[in-house]
Amino acid sequence: MGIHLSSDQFKTQAIAETGLSDFGGDTYEAGLEAFLESLNTEIPADRDKGYFQHVIGQLLKNRLEVTRFFKDHPEILKEEIQAPVFIVGLPRSGTTILHTLLSLDPMARYLRNFETAGPVCPPPELIPPAPDPRIQPTHEALEGLFTMAPELRGINGINFMAHGTAECQNLMAHEFVHLGWSVGSSLFSHGDWVADCDMTAAYQWHKRILQMLQWKLPNQHWVLKAPVHLFGLAQLLETYPDARIIFTHRPPLDAMVSGVSMAARWTRFTTGQADIGAIADWYPALWAKGLARALDVTSRLPEASYAQIHHEDLDRAPIATVAKACDHLNIPLSPVAKKRMAIWLRDNPRSGFGTHTCSADTFGLDPNRENERFRFYLDTFIS
Repeated sequence: MGIHLSSDQFKTQAIAETGLSDFGGDTYEAGLEAFLESLNTEIPADRDKGYFQHVIGQLLKNRLEVTRFFKDHPEILKEEIQAPVFIVGLPRSGTTILHTLLSLDPMARYLRNFETAGPVCPPPELIPPAPDPRIQPTHEALEGLFTMAPELRGINGINFMAHGTAECQNLMAHEFVHLGWSVGSSLFSHGDWVADCDMTAAYQWHKRILQMLQWKLPNQHWVLKAPVHLFGLAQLLETYPDARIIFTHRPPLDAMVSGVSMAARWTRFTTGQADIGAIADWYPALWAKGLARALDVTSRLPEASYAQIHHEDLDRAPIATVAKACDHLNIPLSPVAKKRMAIWLRDNPRSGFGTHTCSADTFGLDPNRENERFRFYLDTFIS
């Protein structure tokens, strides 16, 4: 009989470990309960849930510590997040490489894995007295992961570096809005909850932590990304009215084949087994819903705040493609930024992260079915 996880045990432990009791509101509770229900019912009882237990505990401690930090430093609320850049698009459509290239601009600030994967306090300083103590443990943890499952480096190697670009959902997770957990462990019911929840509070926490991170480490603009934004783009724009959006496009069948392969391999790693048929049914339906919702929002955006990039162009001519989108959004891209991009591309060829081979047949995806599912998208955005 496996352990039944309950929210009270995690809240009690977080309070005991921090000596704090104010979680900054109770809006997170619905998401936590949905997550725990998914863990208790969708991961086999005999499987270890230690990783998720650690994640829940850390997120609750973060909420306690961030809430106290703002009480001690209310001036942080005056920090303005001006014209942030958000990359949105289907998973496996080029969002990560685009995010990585834009993050190399010296004028940009991005979320780094080491500052979002665990404790988020204290915030960084302009000239820190010593290297951030979170960097080395994050590096060792990620390298340990790839040692245990080297095939995952070919799928997510760019994402998982200590100084690499982190997704916005690492901050939205403080409201337990995080699709990576669902996709990577077949926690379907929690993924469905995330897709249909009101993300207003998640974006409020997102903004709060951005304010804290830039308080002593200012920047010209933030460059941010996460496919989960497809589901909450309306709430994102309510929180950041002057946001600039870059939408990545890729033939959806290609994105779904790659995504189902990713989900199956991660689920096999995290739970010891994967129902490929169930994943192939759930995953495309989930993202078709998010894509339709986001396109409804972007159809009403001012042209000057919305750029589009095709995966094929990004793959063929990455720097020129990025420069074109930046020019459209009035984002200055200096020669130094372009040179940094060229150096990064030279030193990090795609083959350096391993290979990721997959096909529709292997993962039970019917091309005709998927093309019909995404017909609303294909007819407008994919030639």
